[in-house]
Amino acid sequence: MGNTYNAAMITLAREARALTQTELATRLGVQQGALSKLESGTSIITEEVVKLLARELSYPQSFFSQTDEVYPFGSTTFYHRRLQSVPAGILRTIEAKVNICRFHVTRLLKATDLDRRCRFRRMDLEEYGNKVEEIAQLTRAAWNLAPGPVANLVRSVENAGGIVIRFDFGTSKMFGLSEWNPPAPPMFFLNENQEITADRDRFTLAHEIGHILLHAMPNPNMEKEANRFASEFLMPAKEIRPHLNPPIKLHSVARLKPFWKVSMAALIEQAHNLGVMNNNQHVYLRIQLQKMGYGHREPAELDIPREKPSLLVEIIQAHVNQLGFGHSDIAQMVNMMPSEFKSFYQLDTAQYGGFRLVK
Repeated sequence: MGNTYNAAMITLAREARALTQTELATRLGVQQGALSKLESGTSIITEEVVKLLARELSYPQSFFSQTDEVYPFGSTTFYHRRLQSVPAGILRTIEAKVNICRFHVTRLLKATDLDRRCRFRRMDLEEYGNKVEEIAQLTRAAWNLAPGPVANLVRSVENAGGIVIRFDFGTSKMFGLSEWNPPAPPMFFLNENQEITADRDRFTLAHEIGHILLHAMPNPNMEKEANRFASEFLMPAKEIRPHLNPPIKLHSVARLKPFWKVSMAALIEQAHNLGVMNNNQHVYLRIQLQKMGYGHREPAELDIPREKPSLLVEIIQAHVNQLGFGHSDIAQMVNMMPSEFKSFYQLDTAQYGGFRLVK
């Protein structure tokens, strides 16, 4: 019986619950060394052990039989946008939960044709002469985006076959992350923390799209390249340049923010990138933003609406309405407790149009 369980799932479940080995060992009533052997696969995992793990970690026993691959941060499938001060423990919990989400999505998509509508294509930067902006323009064209501001970036990603998920990172210092590990579609996780404004959300999502398309392999310049992609994708040079009339002032970028749906800071950066202002003007405006207290939060009266993902919930809804699944059936499919499954995907909140799993 021991061979039917996967040791990697013990570590994954523990880290998803933000527990150390010592903490879980105490709950199980065993020595930390014994748990370490279970997680490393050097000790037989019995059904009795799995029953204890399921009870303490609130996962069904089937969770520990999964054979899906677990990918760590730092692999070529994961990218993230965060401040440097996010604690390692929080990162491990996020990493575990994101892996589990991918397991869910992979299972849920088996009954859909989402893979056939995917319009994400990785592009080799060298083949394009390292012209990040050209790739951003080509992507907009491939996604049939109208000239000017992107009206709804989340919807555009979902229309292109990507999955966007609002996610509790447990910190406001992690803005978002992305993962693309076929056959699963590109997945984008945005922090649900309300302290993170919609304009930052949009830039984060565009930044992560850049990673997904440009960076099959990491490189030292990848963060700058992703920022360049995001700037051109959200504020195409050809179309925004006529809006950036020198001299650029804070009040002039404030007027542009609601139209372009990006932050004042992003508009200032793009103006600098396009040579509309010199280095001294750029530094001066950045200092002014900080002095006005706009480094973290720009004026509330300039806030734009937060975009809401819907595709994943629609896929879950299709399982209910078209395939006859109840929420307990779907939870069982993805190896999760029904109550947590509903909570995890916010399936009975107004955020998703009041959709409720009632079966």
